[in-house]
Amino acid sequence: MASDQRRRRKKRTTGEPSGEGTSEAPPPTQIHPNIASLLGTHRAAHPDGGTILEAASHLLMVHDWPVNCPRFMEALRLVGLDCVSQMRYLRMDHHLLTALVERWSPQTNSFHLTVGEMTITLQDVAMILGVNIDGPALVGHTVVGAGRRWLSWPDCCDDLLGSHPLADVVYRDPFDHRITSRFRMGQAHAQTCIPLRWLRWTFWRDSYLDLNDMDFWRHVRAYILFILGCHLLPDTSGSEIHLQYLTIMEDLAVFSTYSLGGAVLAHLYRELGEATRPSRANIAGCINLLQIWAWEHLHVGRPLLRVPFPVELDGLSVGFRWNEDRLRELPVGNLITYRDELDGNLATIYARYSSTGCTDLFAGADIWTARVPLISWKRVEWHLPDRVLRQFGLCPRTDIQPMDPSFKRVDGRGKPDMDWMLYHQAHIAVWESRRGFIVTGDLLDHHNTYSIHQYIHWYKSWATLYMLKAPVEAPTTAYPRAPSERLLRDFFLGTEQALQQHFNGNDDTPQQRDINTIAELCRGLRRQMYIEDQGYFEDRGEHEAPFSMTQEPPHQYSGYAGPSSYPDQGPSTDLFSSQVPTDLEAYLSPDFVPSSIHTDDIAEEEAPEEEQHMLRQRPRRPPQHYTPGTDALPQRPRRRR
Repeated sequence: MASDQRRRRKKRTTGEPSGEGTSEAPPPTQIHPNIASLLGTHRAAHPDGGTILEAASHLLMVHDWPVNCPRFMEALRLVGLDCVSQMRYLRMDHHLLTALVERWSPQTNSFHLTVGEMTITLQDVAMILGVNIDGPALVGHTVVGAGRRWLSWPDCCDDLLGSHPLADVVYRDPFDHRITSRFRMGQAHAQTCIPLRWLRWTFWRDSYLDLNDMDFWRHVRAYILFILGCHLLPDTSGSEIHLQYLTIMEDLAVFSTYSLGGAVLAHLYRELGEATRPSRANIAGCINLLQIWAWEHLHVGRPLLRVPFPVELDGLSVGFRWNEDRLRELPVGNLITYRDELDGNLATIYARYSSTGCTDLFAGADIWTARVPLISWKRVEWHLPDRVLRQFGLCPRTDIQPMDPSFKRVDGRGKPDMDWMLYHQAHIAVWESRRGFIVTGDLLDHHNTYSIHQYIHWYKSWATLYMLKAPVEAPTTAYPRAPSERLLRDFFLGTEQALQQHFNGNDDTPQQRDINTIAELCRGLRRQMYIEDQGYFEDRGEHEAPFSMTQEPPHQYSGYAGPSSYPDQGPSTDLFSSQVPTDLEAYLSPDFVPSSIHTDDIAEEEAPEEEQHMLRQRPRRPPQHYTPGTDALPQRPRRRR
């Protein structure tokens, strides 16, 4: 009896249903799933005692299987993995990943930031990875066992790959024959997993042109398994991939129609939820996607791109622009710094991606805002775009429905013979009808900013906003306290407003260079200090709309910060045709970072002063220059000895 009560208390603490029916669940309007409601089961409750998460990503292993054969590249293009195969290893920022996980809510599958909820969506998966998000769910029937398609997993390998690891065979690394190893199929007697290194050692070749069709497609299947295990669907084992995915690769033309992007996102959602446990030391899933998403959408921890030459993205995904060979410098940050920056971040980018020249990336764009379950074989997670409508350029809502209280997360432990097609048939039916669950909304512009103010007020009424101790020092805001200070403010705002239309000019004249210098000084001042200009020009009758505090980077800077995908600036090659400045370092400010998103859609909250007080309270600081003192962390009570 006591054990049953403990189990019920544990389920209520972790946000799972108690299993006693849904009649006791509170009505949807009363459910506000903040991180604080998870109590001690979330790592956010232990900010000074948690570990730095290690990313169980094996993307570095992809370098060990280079693909240069035109025949093989064409096969990957047909399968839809050509963009993924060209992405390179990224140095993982473990402190940034840990800071993000501390703000992940498994109850909403979103990050709870001071500016609202944000999450990785199907749109991000399509644009960053370039994989297919539309099509059937990535799950299949059980086809291995007595009376089924294959009697055992080694038989499945022999049929679809041509061989399987033999425990008594010594294998050699094709790049260094002095390295040898023995491999065996994992998961004890079930033998349901296959080593990733065995796939590379067995199926890598300089050229695949001399292979017959059967052997060639076996090599392609082996490479797809390798990519899934290293990059898209890695687990915490770090060395194996489950053979369940091989069973749906018998016909690769059919495999190319599956929603691989939906499976990648479901897998990452689940791993983010698992990583919120205080005892967890690592995080799996497509961490490359998570880190690039954070770089694209947040002004925290983004590296500098020192690329004074054009990088064409035509036909490639957005993630390609962050390849490691184009990264020259990473900002120095630590966990406390990132927590502080996320607490005070007001420059979050809520925007739609601009076109990168590849129409395949927009395939399935009509389901980007579908509120549907995502299926990754054993795992099911909910895609909730109605919580992050600003990421699609739509007005946010406050009538957001919570996750179904009857939803329960399951995995494959203890279910070796489960037919997951039947187990998830209800969720699969919803996914098949995904176009009937599209979330719509009004386009967000300066005429309906009241919806943002209303959303922020609602969000702050229940969300857990700050990881560090609430700041008590005065904000770095310019409050004129004397006639002279008011004159200085008027001079700055008046000069900025008068010259704004001439900012970012390309004319090589002394006047234009002076104006660009003034523009850079204005941006630098805006970055370091908040100057209240809400309604400043309306009072003087000079403007009909509030002055925008977000300025577009000068054209000439885009050439040195990476490839541009701004649609209103023309092809990226035109941006790199300008003359390189003599003093390049002066233009490569650590505060300027590239983005493949519309700069016009970068939104800073323009709520009234009373609603902005808490958000404006913590000053913005460059992460590489600031580390808070020890009193910035909440103090835990000392244990009695």
